[in-house]
Amino acid sequence: MKYIELTNKFHSFKYKSYEYTIEDNELKLLYKYELIGDEIIIFNHKVTYNLMAVNEIEQEHISNFELLIFHIGMVETINYWKLACPKKVIVECGYLSEEQKKWWKKLYYNGLGEFIYLNNIVELVTEDTFVEFETIKHNKFSKVQFSSVGNLIPVGGGKDSVVTLEVLKNSKHDNLPFVMSAPIAAYDCISVAGYTKYLEAKRIFDIKMIKMNNEGYLNGHVPFSAILAFVATLGAALTGKRFIPLSNERSANEPSVIGTSFNHQYSKSFEFEEDFSNYLHHFLTEDISYFSLLRPLYEIQIGEMFANYRKYHQVYRSCNRGKKDNSWCGVCPKCLFVYIILSPYIPREELIAQFGKDLLDDESLIPIFDELIGRAETKPFECVGTMWEVRRALNLTLLQFSDAKLLEYYLRTHGEQLSAEPSEYEEGDLLPEYHELALSREMSRIEKYY
Repeated sequence: MKYIELTNKFHSFKYKSYEYTIEDNELKLLYKYELIGDEIIIFNHKVTYNLMAVNEIEQEHISNFELLIFHIGMVETINYWKLACPKKVIVECGYLSEEQKKWWKKLYYNGLGEFIYLNNIVELVTEDTFVEFETIKHNKFSKVQFSSVGNLIPVGGGKDSVVTLEVLKNSKHDNLPFVMSAPIAAYDCISVAGYTKYLEAKRIFDIKMIKMNNEGYLNGHVPFSAILAFVATLGAALTGKRFIPLSNERSANEPSVIGTSFNHQYSKSFEFEEDFSNYLHHFLTEDISYFSLLRPLYEIQIGEMFANYRKYHQVYRSCNRGKKDNSWCGVCPKCLFVYIILSPYIPREELIAQFGKDLLDDESLIPIFDELIGRAETKPFECVGTMWEVRRALNLTLLQFSDAKLLEYYLRTHGEQLSAEPSEYEEGDLLPEYHELALSREMSRIEKYY
């Protein structure tokens, strides 16, 4: 089904209600939504927190965090709204000011930028026309206040969050890892880092959404890191943590579609980080700081740092396709990118052992390779680094060996003559002083190429 057909069929989407209960040491959040038009389709969405790592919490105490619970429901609307993209989102169970509505319009438009591009609706929508928000309630929640200290560290199982765990290892007594519907590798990395406790959240989608996707309703990438931001915020409140240090890097600021603002990693960008931090402090709580510890770094610098943390090399995973069986698929853009970015710093034989094959010797990956180095119209729609640093990594690897089919192709097509200098993308970070010093100390241990 097409965008125009669906927006005509469904005129609005309603965020009906949220509920919260504690059962068997688990906080259960239930959200109800309605897609309204020629018919009304009801969705039930669930988010749970395992409270084993949390001091005993009473049901009445959870009500202090109701504003945060409501906002998790707000950000999760995107998953179901995008099925038909009705022009109006009606919020029946909470209040949004005009400033907040404007914030959500920006998140929907930019966070669904890849969705807009791949569904061929670029010419049909703008940030102003994509969606409108209407609230029914007019009573505001007070901002959340609580005592907080230490770090709630989101861990996804890839090299970036490993670097964050290592940078903050000296404050381990105040740290708590956090996972959200995470793969096996995340738990393995937490264990290798020496933690026995962590906070775990899970998201459970309504099966009707999957069914509708199969029937031809609109589908595509959602701003996962924006969802993580709101879910982690409640996690920090539950555990009394002051800081949420993400592991997003400067490279995430580069658009996926060259010459546009469409970015697969929008909710990992500094623009979103700054927007969310402002929203958090202005509307939700002043007792939590959200930032990316690795924001000053490029992926190639993170790869160089990660290469020194050998104890993680057999347990980390970054492949989305291989999450279920904890493997590297060896054929996707993420696998090839990670392989390339680590190839100057980890011996060839060790990388082959980690990935199960030499990805630089696989000619079938040439189309992905061209996207990564900037020869195609778009970068891969994956969380990969900038084009210049892929070229930099390849050029450094060529100093060690060149007898691999992708390296031979790179030389044959004069890829080494393409620019390998840093691109001019948005600078800036939100690092508190302690975290900035911790990162600087760790980086001083690593040989620099910059």
